[in-house]
Amino acid sequence: MTPRVAFETIGCRLNQYETESMAAQLSLKGFRRVAFEQEADLYIINTCTVTGRADASCRRAISAAARHDGKKRIIVVGCMVSATPEEVASLNGVDLVVSNKQKDNIVHLLSRQWPELFSNQLEKAEPSLLSEFYQHNRAWVKIGDGCNQNCSYCIVPLVRGRLVNRAPQEIIDEINVLVRSGYQEVVLTGVHVGEYRYDNVSSLTALLGIILHKTELNRVRLSSIEPQEITSELIKFMANNSPRVCRHLHLPLQSGSNRILKLMHRPYAREEYLETAKTIKDSIDNITIGADVIVGFPSENEDDFAQTVALAESGFLDYLHVFSYSDRKGTEASQLEGKLKSSVIKERNEILRKISLRSYRKALERQTGKILGAIAERTAKKGELHMGITDNYLRISMPQSDRNGRAIVSLRVASIGDGFLVGTPVTI
Repeated sequence: MTPRVAFETIGCRLNQYETESMAAQLSLKGFRRVAFEQEADLYIINTCTVTGRADASCRRAISAAARHDGKKRIIVVGCMVSATPEEVASLNGVDLVVSNKQKDNIVHLLSRQWPELFSNQLEKAEPSLLSEFYQHNRAWVKIGDGCNQNCSYCIVPLVRGRLVNRAPQEIIDEINVLVRSGYQEVVLTGVHVGEYRYDNVSSLTALLGIILHKTELNRVRLSSIEPQEITSELIKFMANNSPRVCRHLHLPLQSGSNRILKLMHRPYAREEYLETAKTIKDSIDNITIGADVIVGFPSENEDDFAQTVALAESGFLDYLHVFSYSDRKGTEASQLEGKLKSSVIKERNEILRKISLRSYRKALERQTGKILGAIAERTAKKGELHMGITDNYLRISMPQSDRNGRAIVSLRVASIGDGFLVGTPVTI
């Protein structure tokens, strides 16, 4: 029988890319990919450990895999393993743990552990260029890994190491493979994308220029980028090349208080962040800006939180990803005094989430009557709305047709739904 493999990914787009890379390697060795809810020979859980909530999600996924019947092997990979390998290995049902550094060797590790699942004699698995993203109509391309920033609350540098960027030619080759597979949008992803440079490619902007010149990709999007790495060169390039360079930036804020930003070791002040956001909005028509915010950082007082609220309501941010602070073992912040009660953190989280909903609604309302290009998120289930993503990262309902795959569909915004735009097809 053909061996089956099921994946579950928790966390960031970088994790999602690395899951697809592992899946591609196993596909070359004859494995058939199935949904995580189905019976499989291998269950591979790609973990995140950026927050306590992420850890809990990983444990739930491991428990779900363990409940499947039949002879199965549960493999846990990624950041949670790199942070606490012994703890993960001791969880019920776990057969093998694989750290971030070992991900590229996944085929070799599995074939050595369970040779009966592999029909061929294997050498060390070589990374291959990706051509498919399971059940997704947009693709991700990894441009680097690791981070040099060392924020006081963040465990990522401990589990992924220092910044290592990928060769530009390899990035171009992978994008061209994806374009030939029908993908119209690629998201450039990594831990620290704003610090991209490689040999004579001196910046992220330079890399974007090469991508536009050497590929026929219709839409390239940047994943999360640090605000201090937004240069005038990048802003000008995005403005001159939209919507081929998507009108969307996600700028982690974390706090609106300069005192807390300093404790976090964030390399900017609130005033600098606001000026950057204002410049982006003034320079790039109809761009959407999102932000990460952490609530409940040690010693965060009412005034600190009020400053975060004021910045969130400044009109420059269109949505927020709100995270409740949780200690990460080995980080500087975990040793700080002044930890907040969970009830206070929960209350502040809810306040910011409501601000985010209002801001997103305003962003949607500004689109009425505009024509936007959208790519379907995935094939809709019967009775569900068919939803797409615009170049400026807004959700929009789409008519179901055979065009709603990886193609960019032009839609006129007719009205606003509950958290999404309502689009009608137009001919350009």
